[in-house]
Amino acid sequence: MAEQAPDGERAIPPTTQHMLAPAGERLGGAHRKQVHRDPWPAFERFDPAPWSTKARRAAALQWSGRARNEHGSVQQFGQLTQVLASACVELELLGVLARMITDEVRHAELCARLAFAIWPEGLTIEPTLFRWPQPRPPWQDPPSPRARLDPEPRLAWAAGSILTACCLGETLSKPMLEALVVVTTEPTAEAVSRQILRDEHLHATFGFEALALLLPRLSEAARADLQTQLAADFAGFERSVCGKVRIADVANTQVIIERGEPNLGVLSELQYAVIFYSCLETEIFPKLRALGLDPDAAWRAR
Repeated sequence: MAEQAPDGERAIPPTTQHMLAPAGERLGGAHRKQVHRDPWPAFERFDPAPWSTKARRAAALQWSGRARNEHGSVQQFGQLTQVLASACVELELLGVLARMITDEVRHAELCARLAFAIWPEGLTIEPTLFRWPQPRPPWQDPPSPRARLDPEPRLAWAAGSILTACCLGETLSKPMLEALVVVTTEPTAEAVSRQILRDEHLHATFGFEALALLLPRLSEAARADLQTQLAADFAGFERSVCGKVRIADVANTQVIIERGEPNLGVLSELQYAVIFYSCLETEIFPKLRALGLDPDAAWRAR
């Protein structure tokens, strides 16, 4: 658990070690049966000998960040499930969400175990790298379910959350994981990337299919709000994924993603940016247009 803090001070977040701690024989067995997918990577076989401390730290930094992002998705999809259940949507929609929550728990564990296997001494040397703060969703709190006679505010909130988390976030994850599978030369890290990649197509597909289901149930004002939100989402994802790289920087740049130098599952800022802009153009924009949104206008307005 997070350490208790004196009055007036914030508690210290738990660490990866705490998040991976066993919860008991029965709970652990149920968890593994539900979450672990064969073949589960053999983290104990990771050999640090060929890798410098610098390389292992850099990889642990990226995998730790991915673990926390995946944990955030658990929280986000859990909240989304609660809101859609209170709005009495079709059970099939909730069934897919339940599967997605299980997937995200698996992804968080895979990334966290890999980060810890790659650089276990980092827990002592640089404990902040393994801190695990409380996830914070990238949206406002949902409407109260007390307004039972009018589910539209909850459906509108859910549509906006699906647009952000799935149509953008999960869709972008797929080509990034495909790139990781290509560049990663260490077997355990490659196995982790492949496990996560197996789920991303479903998560992205859910986003566009669920949004197509919800949009006809929304008012014109709610759909207009989605268009406004899309511009803010584009700006936020561009900042977080691309760092300082902008589309003009890569417009005439050829970045080849291939297996070459030893790699523990690390992508450069330039590679992230190229994948981001390419995925927007080839996959996300066309699917948003098919839903009746205007991604081109949202991109200009970002």
